Amino acid sequence: MGGHELGSDPLWGVPRLGDPMADGRPQYPSPPAVPFAACPIETTLGSLGRKWSITILREVAFVPHATFGAIRKGNPGLRQRTLSNRLRQLCAEGLIRRVVPPNDPRHPHYELTTKGLDIWPILTSLFQFGTRHHADEVFADGRPRSLEDVYPNDAALLLGPVAAYARSAAASPVRTNVSVGRRPRAGGRSTRA
Repeated sequence: MGGHELGSDPLWGVPRLGDPMADGRPQYPSPPAVPFAACPIETTLGSLGRKWSITILREVAFVPHATFGAIRKGNPGLRQRTLSNRLRQLCAEGLIRRVVPPNDPRHPHYELTTKGLDIWPILTSLFQFGTRHHADEVFADGRPRSLEDVYPNDAALLLGPVAAYARSAAASPVRTNVSVGRRPRAGGRSTRA
């Protein structure tokens, strides 16, 4: 596991979770200790799940002083009007802010807010999943890599609480060229996987 053993996380100094597939079957968390009025994942996807939102946030998070043009360039196919709408929505939700430099008011840029910084673990998890399970599409040589391989100097910044997941990349099996098919849904209907 990248030279680290289960026990404590060197980045955070806290106990790490054990292997979620220790006995060959997935482990599941206990029921929540506090009841939900709504599913937190579904609620989050209400804003982050809008088309282009995650990739716009990716540009703002990974590109210093991301301008409208830079965000659009990093998202081929993203229409100008859609980008304007998404930027406005993400600003209204407090995830990003529009910064107009006083010495250059004609070139505003976007940056993450304090609330928006909470997007790092989400983006990092998606990044790590892609580099682990879609390496054949992500890298020219098709070889899976860990976050530390790609960002050796910034892994601690990007990892946050997903350190254990990212470190386990080398030890996990890799998916390659798996075709997408239909899987059964509850009630006998099928859905696109």
